[in-house]
Amino acid sequence: MDPTTLPLLIAILAGWVSLNCGLVVIYLLFTGESLNLSFGFRKRAPRKQAGSVAKASTPDVDSPVLVDENAGAWGLFVMFDDPTLALNERLGILLGAAGAVYESSSKSFTVAGESPRNPIYIANAYPPGRLPSFNNDNGQFPIKGVSVKMLKKSSTSTPNKLQLVRLVNLSKELARAGGKVVDAEKQPVTASGLQAVIDGNAKV
Repeated sequence: MDPTTLPLLIAILAGWVSLNCGLVVIYLLFTGESLNLSFGFRKRAPRKQAGSVAKASTPDVDSPVLVDENAGAWGLFVMFDDPTLALNERLGILLGAAGAVYESSSKSFTVAGESPRNPIYIANAYPPGRLPSFNNDNGQFPIKGVSVKMLKKSSTSTPNKLQLVRLVNLSKELARAGGKVVDAEKQPVTASGLQAVIDGNAKV
């Protein structure tokens, strides 16, 4: 074989392969198909919109603050919009329907709820912090608000989940008398915020 024949055949074969590869690359570029990694290309991933990133980082629900370090408790407050003696009477009816028991020593009410070892306490939210029994005494002054709380047994303890559900439901029932639910920092709690308490997403 002529010594120049082999290099010539190799050159022709290499040119043919290069031409075919070039045609394949051009075809894939025009059709928008993913290129094989052997060609050194990869289809670019779609760019994320800035709005979607901001939306993902924004919390979907409120996170009420339940812990009240001053009182050593977790809880919510129900503040009444228009306190009257008639509302006092209505409050007594709601507490009776909830199974609340009056404690004469503390002048407050206790609800055993789902966990008798960790009862829920309902007390006057304003000084002197005492509630009337509502049996034959609806009090001499309109009640402006009540606290609905569970006492913390230690600094490392966590609230009982079932009792949190009962605490939220009780707060909502009392608020229907004509008030609103606020958290330990006296910030209004929305419906999504109350759900966050039930889901265990509140700040404790």
